[in-house]
Amino acid sequence: MRKRKRKLAVALTVGIAVIILLLAAITATTGYREFTAVLERQYNDTAYEIAETALTYLNPDKFEEYLKTGQTDSDYERIQARLDALVVSGSCNFIYVAKIDDSDYMTTTYIYDAVNPATGFDRYELGFRQQDMDPQYMEELKHILDTGGKAEKYLYSYSESGAHTTAGLAVKDSHGNIVAVLGVEKAMTVLENARSAYVRHVALIAAIVTVAAFTVYFLWLNHMLIRPVAEITMEAKRFADNSDKPAEILTALNNPYEIGVLAVSVQKMEFDIKKYIENLTLVTAEKERIGAELDVAADIQKSMLPCIFPAFPEREEADIYATMKPAKEVGGDFYDFFMVDEGHLAIVMADVSGKGVPAALFMVIGKTLIKDHTRPGRNLGEVFTEVNKLLCESNSEGLFITAFEGVLDLVTGEFRYVNAGHEMPFIQRAEGSFEVYEISPGFVLAGLEDMRYEEGSLILQEGDKLFQYTDGVTEATNHRNELFGRERLKAALNRGRDKSICDILETVKESIDAFAGTAPQFDDITMLCMEFKSRMPENNHKNGAQLTVAATVQNMERVADFVDGQLEAMGCAKEVRIPIAIAVDELFANIAFYAYRTDTGSVIIRVERQGTPLRAVVTFIDTGIPYNPLDRKDPDTGLTVEERGIGGLGIYIVKKSMDNVTYEYKDGQNILKIEKRIECEYGRQETEPEGMD
Repeated sequence: MRKRKRKLAVALTVGIAVIILLLAAITATTGYREFTAVLERQYNDTAYEIAETALTYLNPDKFEEYLKTGQTDSDYERIQARLDALVVSGSCNFIYVAKIDDSDYMTTTYIYDAVNPATGFDRYELGFRQQDMDPQYMEELKHILDTGGKAEKYLYSYSESGAHTTAGLAVKDSHGNIVAVLGVEKAMTVLENARSAYVRHVALIAAIVTVAAFTVYFLWLNHMLIRPVAEITMEAKRFADNSDKPAEILTALNNPYEIGVLAVSVQKMEFDIKKYIENLTLVTAEKERIGAELDVAADIQKSMLPCIFPAFPEREEADIYATMKPAKEVGGDFYDFFMVDEGHLAIVMADVSGKGVPAALFMVIGKTLIKDHTRPGRNLGEVFTEVNKLLCESNSEGLFITAFEGVLDLVTGEFRYVNAGHEMPFIQRAEGSFEVYEISPGFVLAGLEDMRYEEGSLILQEGDKLFQYTDGVTEATNHRNELFGRERLKAALNRGRDKSICDILETVKESIDAFAGTAPQFDDITMLCMEFKSRMPENNHKNGAQLTVAATVQNMERVADFVDGQLEAMGCAKEVRIPIAIAVDELFANIAFYAYRTDTGSVIIRVERQGTPLRAVVTFIDTGIPYNPLDRKDPDTGLTVEERGIGGLGIYIVKKSMDNVTYEYKDGQNILKIEKRIECEYGRQETEPEGMD
C-alpha cells in the first residue's frame, strides 16, 4: 500500500512540476521576446538618430570629385574627423558613406569610413571598392536607393561583429539626387548582457517559485488526496478480501471535496454489497426451489400429453405420432389425441399466447375443456363455441389460444375439423407430396366471448397423412433473423414423405436445427402427424355398426340406406325392414328439425342385433335440447285432424310399430332406442343363430 502511495504522490508531484515549469517557461519566453523587441527597436532608433546627425556633416556635392581624383581636402578631413568622433561617442561599430553601383547593386565604393577602434577592424580608404557583398544587405541598399527611405531590416548578426542594428539613409546632393548611402552599424552589447541577466533572473525566480509551490502543493495534496485515497483503497481491499462487515473508518475522513463523496459512496457501496449478498443468498435458494418446482411442472405437463407410441397398438386403422419441445421449462403449446368412440379418432393441436407458467396453466384449462366437450357426433364448431365461452369467463390475464381440432371417422374416412386462428395443416395424399390444405383460420379462442365457429370436413383415403404443427416451427429463426417459413417446412416434409410418421417428424426437427444453428429457441416447437392406414368395416362394432352424420334433412336418405343395409345384412325380412325404415325416417326428421334449433349438430345412428329372441336395435344419439318424445300423450285416432290437432302422430306410429321404444338423457346426450324382432326370409328366427355373439 505504501508503494502505491509513493507512486501516486510521485505522479501527482511530477505532474504539477511539469505544469509549473511549463507556465514559467511560457511566461519567461513571452517576457523575453517582448523585452528584446523593445530594446532592439530602441537601439535601431538610436542608430537612426546617429545617422541623421552624421548626414548633417556631409557635403554631397563634392563626392563625385573625391571619387574621380582620389584626393581629399581640408573639408573632407574635417568631415572624416567628425565622423570618427561620432562613431566613438555613439558606441557604433561603423559609420560609412558609399556609392552603390546602380547597374548590379553588388559593388560598393567607399567615400567615408569611420571605424570604432574597439572593433579592431581597419578603415576602408577613399575609393575602396567592395564586391560580392551579402545579397540580403545589398537588397536593403537597393531599397534605400529606389525609395529614398529607410532600410526595412535593421537587425544583423555576424561572427566578426556580433549582434548589431543598422541604419541606412539616402544621401542627396543639392539638386535632390541620391548620390550615396550613409550607413550606421551599432553594436547591441548592452542588449546581449541585459538578455543574459534576464534569463538568469527568470530561471532563478522560477526555480524558487517551483520549489515553494512543490512544497505547499505536496503538503496540501497529501492531506486532501493522497492519504484519503490510500485509506479508501486499504478499506476497499480489506472488504474485497473477506467481505466482512463494512468499517467506519471512511466516515472519519470528513473530506470536503469529491474524495469525501467517494469515501461515503464506497462505504455505502460496502453496506449495499453486504445486503445484496445476503439477499442474493436468499434469492438463489428461492430460485433453486422454483427451478425444482418448474422441473416438476415440466414433468407434469409432459405427463398430461400423450407420449406413449404407438398410441393405439390394437388399432390398425390409423397411426399417430407427436412431439413437443418447449422454449422454457414449461410451455404453452399442447397436442392431444383420443378415441371419441370406437369409430372416431380426435386430434388437437393448440398454442397458448405467452410462455412460462401462466401459459402452461391456461394450456391445461384449454386442453381439458376441448377434450371434455368433444363427444360422439357433436359438431366441432359447437365444441369450440362452448369452449371459447368458458375460456373468456376465466381469462383475467388476457391470454388466448390458437387451436385446431379434427375428428376422423375410421369407417368412412371423413375428417371433420374446426380451426381457431391456428396454422393450416399439410396433407399428403397416398403416393403424393405434402401440400398445404387451405382452410379458413377463424378467430382465436378466449379472444371474444360471442364468437361462433364453423365445422369443415374433407375425405381422407387410405394411405393419406395429415401433419399439424404450431407457429414455433415456421417462425424458428437463425442468426440472421430469417424465418424457417412454410416453404422450408414443406420441403422438409417431402424429404421424409416415404418414411414412417415418426421419421417424418424427426426429419422436420433436423431441418429446423440445421437452419437455426446456434440461434436461441424463442417459441415452443410442437408437431403431430397422423396416417389413415385402412378403413374400419362398418360391422366392426359389437353386434352391429354405426354412422355419424349432421342432423340435417339432406342426410335422411343416407341414414335410411345405412339402416336398411345393416338390417338386410342381418337377414331381416323386408316386411320387418319397412316399419323400421318408417320409424327411422320419423325419428331422424324430428332430430333434424327440433334438436338443435338454429344450430346444426350431429347424430349417431347405431344398428345392432341383440338377445334371444333376436332383435334389431336402432339407437339415435344426439347432443341437442333434452327432450323425451315418449312423454307426449298419444293422439286420439278416432278424431279428425282438425279435432285432435297437429303433432304426436309420428311418435305414436313408432311406438305402435316397434316392439319396444326407450329414452334416456345421459351425459348431455339424448339416447332413443327402438327394437323390433327380426323376421328372417326363411321364417321366424326365435333364437340367436349359431356363431352369433
